[in-house]
Amino acid sequence: MRTSLLVLFGATTLTFTKAQLNFSLSTDSSVSVPLRLDSQDSISALRFYISNVRIEHERKIVWSAEQEHYLIDFNQDHLQSNNISGQEGSDLKEGVLKFVLGVDDNTSAQGIGEGPLDPIRGMYWTWQSGYINFKLEGVSNQCRTRKNKFQLHLGGFQKPYRTAQNIELKISGEQKTVVFNLKKLMSTINLKEDHTIMSPNEKAVFFMESAKSCFYVQ
Repeated sequence: MRTSLLVLFGATTLTFTKAQLNFSLSTDSSVSVPLRLDSQDSISALRFYISNVRIEHERKIVWSAEQEHYLIDFNQDHLQSNNISGQEGSDLKEGVLKFVLGVDDNTSAQGIGEGPLDPIRGMYWTWQSGYINFKLEGVSNQCRTRKNKFQLHLGGFQKPYRTAQNIELKISGEQKTVVFNLKKLMSTINLKEDHTIMSPNEKAVFFMESAKSCFYVQ
């Protein structure tokens, strides 16, 4: 018997089998990049890191991702997908999906990485600031900026601006859906004032904590 986990980011799906996680955009949804949320706001870039992805059952890891870090990028063509390969594990009836939203602090402290952590990906600042854990860019009539653009680059790994978030989501049964509510996140952002974040700060921490709360299972 195969266990499946379906995760939605807006209308973006992540499917779990014993061997693979698959991030893909729903072809029948308007939630793609560029994405119009409402009459005022649209999204032109949505990227974030996830790290240390695993599923635990009765305090044992029953599935873990092949790599330690992944860059989830919804700026790609909707026919492309973000695949995460993992090790074979036993069938899962219930357990906890655990991952870090962002790059963990220890990795950030080590400086420039390779693969998904390569600075060519456009998600790295400097050795002092580390990685951009979550990037959200777009246009809003609320923004009093050039061409009404907003840029929220959320990162930081040193106190008091540590932004990576540990996420734990209980799952049960053969199939569950985990939703990332993008509109809920946008509702916490006052784009009239918080339209530009380009370095670690208090607002970056707050918005990453808000993003964490947007993941849930249904």
